[in-house]
Amino acid sequence: MTIGATSNNAREALVSYVQPYSFQQLLDHLRPRTTPGVERVEGNIYSRVTVHAGIPRVLQVEDANDGRHLRITTTSQSNDNLTDDLDRLRYLFAVDEDPSFAVAHLSQDPFIGRLVTQRPWVRVPRCWDPFETSIRIIIGQQISVAAATTISGRIAARLGQQVSTGSGLNRIFPSPEILANAELNDMGLTERRKTTLQNFSRAVTDGTIDLRRSEDLDEMEKHWCTLPGIGPWTAQVAAMRVLGHDDAMPSSDLGVLRAVNRLANQDLNTKQLESQANIWRPFRSWAAQHLWQAPEVLGST
Repeated sequence: MTIGATSNNAREALVSYVQPYSFQQLLDHLRPRTTPGVERVEGNIYSRVTVHAGIPRVLQVEDANDGRHLRITTTSQSNDNLTDDLDRLRYLFAVDEDPSFAVAHLSQDPFIGRLVTQRPWVRVPRCWDPFETSIRIIIGQQISVAAATTISGRIAARLGQQVSTGSGLNRIFPSPEILANAELNDMGLTERRKTTLQNFSRAVTDGTIDLRRSEDLDEMEKHWCTLPGIGPWTAQVAAMRVLGHDDAMPSSDLGVLRAVNRLANQDLNTKQLESQANIWRPFRSWAAQHLWQAPEVLGST
């Protein structure tokens, strides 16, 4: 990692990644899911706002186009250390993960082997903030990506801290403490979903739910599913994105089912996919991401 000054209030860092790598693949995933006011993808640049010691900071991530690095540009009135921000971005964009192990294993599978071989750079996008991403996943249960993005933006606009950045990025996503007791009417949420969000936020606040990355996958699912309104799909997607598990499998996901059935010319249901997915262990998260972003599927839907 190299950091240098570009102006009085902007600094630039070059962050290396493990090859092969496709920044575009990560952007394609993030583009429809960014929370309005908090983050965005414009063209080939990802941006988000954060706050350090009360001072807002805007981060921009783009491909350095040298085959080795991402370029991070930080604009702020503060010269505080960037280490935490860079660590969060490294995790979100999965730059330190080596896909070769997943590729070697999954390329042998008759269902998705060709897809994996053709796209060996595919990564599992992780997260910037564990709580923020968990809430986005819960909101996204059984509704479209676009609808979940809209609702997340409404929550940020109403409950998030407002900051001034001179851009459209002017909200910090609300904390668990704020969301736990917040009024969530008129945001497009069902009564059940509002209760789930509040209960989850309280569980994070009091430590009942642990958002650290080390939790065992099976225990994590069992733990999350004790909360009303949270089922295996939510727990498995959160395991992938939030906790960094490589072997999660949201087998009830309609996108995953549609993709594997189209690619393999099959008609598997959820239980059959769970059985099929056993051969993908211990890289089921990577298999799911390949299926979600399969070009054959994207080009025909």
